[in-house]
Amino acid sequence: MKKVVVSLISAFAVLLMISCGSKPAAETSEVEAPVLEQETDGQEEAVDPDDIEGQIAAARKKALEAGAEKDAADQLKMLDDAYAKIKDDPDAMAKDGAKIARGYKLLAEYLKAKNAKKEIDDNGFAALLQKNYDEGVKNLNKVEAAYAKGADSLNESTLADAEAAYANFTAVLAVGYKKLAKAEREAAYEAKKKADSVKAGVSQKDRYKAATDKFKAGDSSYAMQNGKKALENYRAAKEEYLAMYEEIAEKRAAAQKAIEEAKARVAESESFAEQADKEAPITEKVEGIEDEDAVLLEEDTFKDPKDAEIDVSEDLTVMDQVNIVGDELQGSLKGGN
Repeated sequence: MKKVVVSLISAFAVLLMISCGSKPAAETSEVEAPVLEQETDGQEEAVDPDDIEGQIAAARKKALEAGAEKDAADQLKMLDDAYAKIKDDPDAMAKDGAKIARGYKLLAEYLKAKNAKKEIDDNGFAALLQKNYDEGVKNLNKVEAAYAKGADSLNESTLADAEAAYANFTAVLAVGYKKLAKAEREAAYEAKKKADSVKAGVSQKDRYKAATDKFKAGDSSYAMQNGKKALENYRAAKEEYLAMYEEIAEKRAAAQKAIEEAKARVAESESFAEQADKEAPITEKVEGIEDEDAVLLEEDTFKDPKDAEIDVSEDLTVMDQVNIVGDELQGSLKGGN
């Protein structure tokens, strides 16, 4: 394990040096499926393998979270009815309880795969990883065919197909959202430059910092290969930067207009004063009027507004390269095991 950590750190250091001194290699047209970890919300409780009722409850909960009540009410009712018939019979539970638990698990995986496919189709991601998408569709079709045949056709193979469908679709989504996140980051960076151009970091310091924190959170999510979350953070940062820019620019325009109007009034007054001087010049000192070269205010010193700007990296080259190295190391570890 220590060797792996040292290798990853070394790779990261090398990539940092490379990114500073050379251009990144050109991207190839072929996109590989990313190495993905099993999703978890961090709240999952361990279930005793001998606790059939616990397994059923946990599996049913996942089915509900996947939208079973709304999107698969008939399948859910079928499982609920089957469970109700055996839950008070120890012998029946011992015989068919695991099958009921598997049915709920299958329903959850099927719905997750179905929802993932819809998300891909809605965003037009399929072509980005066509092979995985096509395999996912094949797996999903098998599951739906098994459901159409009835409960007796739902088995371990059906569950495996549902899990494979979801895994393939998840890989497509990862690539798709990564692409969108990259584009949104560029837009957010341009928006930040606009905000910096009107010194938003000075006039709206807290708001500017919050937007930049969102930008950096996007970078963190991107580095963890969570493109969807990265996209959300970059978009939020972009919108806030643009809002600050537009508000400040509007106020500046109003202020400039007021200045121009004031200048016009001053010019008019000066013209009137010149005419008055010619007609009735003042020849003696008047109390309350200072000499022309009098210093009325102490000299002010201003901090450079650029000091309020918060720097962020312009591109994601280093993170992309580190992700590649991390994936290769993870793959070698799995291959070694």
